[in-house]
Amino acid sequence: MIYDFLFIILRPNKFVEIFKAALAHENLDVASTALAAVCNYLTIAPSKYASAYQVCLEGMVNVPLRALAADDEKLIDDSLVEFNNVAEAEPKFFVPMFKELFFIFTKLIEKNDYTNMSIRHQPLEFLVSIADRETTLITQDLDMLKGLLDLTCKLMIDID
Repeated sequence: MIYDFLFIILRPNKFVEIFKAALAHENLDVASTALAAVCNYLTIAPSKYASAYQVCLEGMVNVPLRALAADDEKLIDDSLVEFNNVAEAEPKFFVPMFKELFFIFTKLIEKNDYTNMSIRHQPLEFLVSIADRETTLITQDLDMLKGLLDLTCKLMIDID
């Protein structure tokens, strides 16, 4: 078992290609499983190996968006939980694409006709977790800070 783990750490490029292909798979269940696998890897792998998986980020983000298009709330929620787990464990992973993620996840928060309202909370939790750990992302972009505060207030008002 330790050998398997070392193999993943020492030869990340092989797994990056496997994950990229699985994240782009036409079957959404396969893509969702790949998202869970990548996210689990990122939460346990040493930080220095996470950057090799940056190329998977686009495919990772597409999973909840594809689930949204398929109106699969359980899959949306599961995907967002995975993102939050990585944000807690390895927030630096998302820094290079934070602005793009901010706008993508804003769409998920602004949609207000989910039957499961926690779906709107998950992307906000993700954005706040990253902003809390990587404060310069928000402090250097006041428009993004204002947008984050607006989203938070809007969600609070919608809850009431």
